[in-house]
Amino acid sequence: MPQLCPELTIKLVSLKQLKAEFDLELTNLSQTGKTGDLVLVREAKANLNQTLQEFQKQITQIEWQEFYAYSSRELIAVEKKINYHEIKTLEGHTNTVQTLQVLPDSRIVSGSHDNTIKIWQPDSQGNYQNTQTLKEHVYLVDTLQALPDGRIVSGSADGTIKIWQTDSQGNYQNTQTLEGHTNWVSALQVLPDGLIVSGSGDNTIKIWKPDSQGNYKNTQTLTQILRGKIESVLTLKVLPDGRIVSGCHDRTIKIWQPDSQGNYKNTQTLKGHVDQVRTLQAFSDGRIVSGSADGTIKIWQTDSQGNYQNTQTLEGHTNAVYTLQVLTDGRIVSGSGDKTIKIWELDSQNDYQNTQTLEGHTRWVDTLQVLPDGRIVSGSGDHTIKIWDGDKVD
Repeated sequence: MPQLCPELTIKLVSLKQLKAEFDLELTNLSQTGKTGDLVLVREAKANLNQTLQEFQKQITQIEWQEFYAYSSRELIAVEKKINYHEIKTLEGHTNTVQTLQVLPDSRIVSGSHDNTIKIWQPDSQGNYQNTQTLKEHVYLVDTLQALPDGRIVSGSADGTIKIWQTDSQGNYQNTQTLEGHTNWVSALQVLPDGLIVSGSGDNTIKIWKPDSQGNYKNTQTLTQILRGKIESVLTLKVLPDGRIVSGCHDRTIKIWQPDSQGNYKNTQTLKGHVDQVRTLQAFSDGRIVSGSADGTIKIWQTDSQGNYQNTQTLEGHTNAVYTLQVLTDGRIVSGSGDKTIKIWELDSQNDYQNTQTLEGHTRWVDTLQVLPDGRIVSGSGDHTIKIWDGDKVD
């Protein structure tokens, strides 16, 4: 990842060195018992700690903004292309490709029902090769995300969340395993401040925050309840303003908003789908897009009171909609149990129409990502990853 804040980084290193010197001086003074000097040093150390935290926060924010600009979830710009066609099939997984992420350097990360995570690197000709396979999970890998610093986060049917970091040779190693869910981890999201949000078949959403040593701890657990019935969380999305959106087995979508203490509360429940809500995405203006096992895609927009209303329903798939991506120019890409990928564009009346259907997978399409150059990446129950490209629109 390119370094965008060298001055801040240099200052942070200097402050950390100064803090270490203060810590040593504080220890020496504590041993000599010079009370007046000890009070002064403690005050100076407190001020230093505050400055250190402020610089660290600035660097984290810049790192997030840099990552956010390249994130496949929130691409700043995507080349517009038409007439998509399959250009490459990646083979290597031995079961369903359940989840995909694209890293800032255009590497693809895939998670599968074969319990593995694979890293795919493009060569000089743009052809992807599997360069590493991660095998720490003991059951299928259901969901992937990436942290602002490039670490990978994976959630599995083994009930755990694993964090993966590159070593000095550039190989990913499992550096932390988060335990707390009592059923499969079905969804992951990352908040702008680096917090991890996880959804599970145990009917809960958990917020994970790093401590001073960088180890993630569960700080809040949200339970999905409708009419007294607890339901599995199937999908999550973070809105641009930091609210969390969850899709549930009970056919509903819930909006979770943080209070002044940062604790999330359910502020609205959206009803309209007639089967499970399997996938969620959001536009930069806060509109929500949902895909359901009922085969439809719904668009939700806030009214004058700030409450979400279903403003359009897209029909065309003949099976469950498992995965969605939204692009900055307004297009929506969807993948379905009907084995197809559909591209939706706004017409002159501002209504979405299906403008192209991509066929090639021989089983359901479980996951989608989009590269900045407009290529679409799909993962399927046929055990393959396909890359689709089109003609650039000037």
